[in-house]
Amino acid sequence: MLDAARLVYKGQPEAAQPDFNPAYRYLRTQVGDRTLFMVLGYIDQRPEGPVEVWYSGSGEVVRLLNGQLVGTTGLSTDWRNVQFTGLPAWPGADTTSTTGGSGQSYTRLRDLMPGYRFGIRDEIVRISISPPRNTALAGADPASLRWYEERTVSRPSAASLPAARFGISNSSGTPQVVYSEQCLSSDFCMSFEQWTPSAPAVGRSASSGT
Repeated sequence: MLDAARLVYKGQPEAAQPDFNPAYRYLRTQVGDRTLFMVLGYIDQRPEGPVEVWYSGSGEVVRLLNGQLVGTTGLSTDWRNVQFTGLPAWPGADTTSTTGGSGQSYTRLRDLMPGYRFGIRDEIVRISISPPRNTALAGADPASLRWYEERTVSRPSAASLPAARFGISNSSGTPQVVYSEQCLSSDFCMSFEQWTPSAPAVGRSASSGT
C-alpha cells in the first residue's frame, strides 16, 4: 500500500489533480492552502470500532475512527494513543436534529508530540449546528449534510483546541462522516473529506477549513 500511496498527489494547485486509481479509496486533506489526497492503506479493527489508516505520498499517516482523529504520524504535530470514554454515536437520519442545545458530552485522552505531553484530558461537548459557509468542502453541498460542532469545555490550557466540525451523510442508511475540520493544536488544523474522484467539485474550496 505504500507503493500506492506514492501515487498520491500532494502540495500542488487544485486544478491539477492526480490520476486516481478506482481500486483505492481517497481522502482529500487540506492544511492551509495545501491540498493532498491520501490513500486508505488498511482498516484496523479495534474494540471501539474500525479505524481507517490513511497514507500520504510522503508517508504521513492519519487514523480516523468514525471520522474522529485517533492518531497521526509524521506531521509537525502528532497525536498518539488517543482514547475515548462515552463517545456518542453519530445520529441517524431518523433522529430529530436541533441546532444548539446542551448537546452530548464525552472525554478524550491523548498524547501530544513533540513535547512529550501524555494523558491530556479533553472534556468535549457536541452540538448540532446549521450548515457552515466557510468550509473546504469540495465534493458536496454543505446543505446536504447534517452538521455538528465539538468544543473542549475543560479548563483552558496550552493544549486547548479550536472547535471541530463534522458533516454527516445518511445517504447510505448509516451515518457517515464525509467531511470534518479538526485541530491537533491551537495553530495546526486540517480538514478531511471522503473523496470520490468522479464527483464534480462544487464551487471553489476555501483556503482553510477552520
